[in-house]
Amino acid sequence: MLNKQDVKRMIADLFRTEAARCRLDVLAVLAPGKEEELLTRIPREVLDAVLQKAAALFGFAKRDFSSLELMADYAFASFVQKQQLTFFTSGTTGEPKPCVHTLEMITEEAQGIAPLFKNIKRVVALVPSCHLYGFSFTVALPHMLKVPVLPLAPLPTQDWNALLKKGDLLVGFPLFWNYWVRVKNAFPPQVEVLSSTAPCKPETVQALYDAGAARFTEIYGASETGAIAYRHRGQDPFKILPFWEISSQNPVLPRIRRSAQPQWQDLPDYVSLPKDRFLVPQGRTDESVQVAGVNVYPKRVEKVLLSHPAVKACRVRLMRPDEGERLKAFIVLNEGYTPEHLGIIRTYLSRRLTVHEFPRSFTFGSQLPLSALSKDADW
Repeated sequence: MLNKQDVKRMIADLFRTEAARCRLDVLAVLAPGKEEELLTRIPREVLDAVLQKAAALFGFAKRDFSSLELMADYAFASFVQKQQLTFFTSGTTGEPKPCVHTLEMITEEAQGIAPLFKNIKRVVALVPSCHLYGFSFTVALPHMLKVPVLPLAPLPTQDWNALLKKGDLLVGFPLFWNYWVRVKNAFPPQVEVLSSTAPCKPETVQALYDAGAARFTEIYGASETGAIAYRHRGQDPFKILPFWEISSQNPVLPRIRRSAQPQWQDLPDYVSLPKDRFLVPQGRTDESVQVAGVNVYPKRVEKVLLSHPAVKACRVRLMRPDEGERLKAFIVLNEGYTPEHLGIIRTYLSRRLTVHEFPRSFTFGSQLPLSALSKDADW
């Protein structure tokens, strides 16, 4: 289910994602033919972050390595010994939560998902294999299907007619599919599409079908659980995968468990259960929202805003669809401050928030917006 070449790709993806997070030139960092020089060329703070994450992922004590090859050997040996990987909740603000996935869980999931993709001849990966979603569908699934993997950069403007071929499964994410549709790409015949990490808009799903996708599959799940359910149309309910049992004693917040395990787990969302073994997500239980496929917490952004001396009160929420796909903030200022101080506030936030948390628009008023029933209102 995992070989040394997979491990090497996972480590390279750790370098890519960490370099991108630190706004380094990812192509320069991972220049073809210079992989073995990587450990000496990359800035030390980036290297330390990658070493820490690799140690956590594969289960060994953090240490330095003289080469990428030795690092991959060490990580693979650790996996063989421990028979598990530790992924982290990605995209959420605050401290990432470790999520252990044993080889038994990984194999069970791959076996449960593989029948959905029995006609696939190759997996084309647009997602990093070091995160659970990327690992499940670009490492574990190809092993189960016994098909090769082609990793590509998630650039919608590539020559897809030349890159894709009959029988491919293109593994991406909602933000990528939004751009794919926007630049009017088309699929060659008999290419399937897979998406996860965030809800994909029904209109985007339909546009992918209109562009020639043979079939679209959206996976519902979480870092803590792995894949839970799937659907092929954006307006349909999700069908629960066969290796999960669901308890409907609480129909709004049912619990689930793997068929072979005794522990029940909470779903990441409130859901409705329209029929047996189908669910429809109704909103996150942890009050997070999706910004460009990343979970962020408006309450945390409000807390950071309130820590600035100019801010007396504030509200942060997700924009309406007609406004955009980012956060927006409403601010009531303390005496002595005016909207002209927005530049100072923005600078303050830029040092404390991630790019996904940073509000795209700011509105000022003398009091927070309330409805006629004195509840929070939109603005």
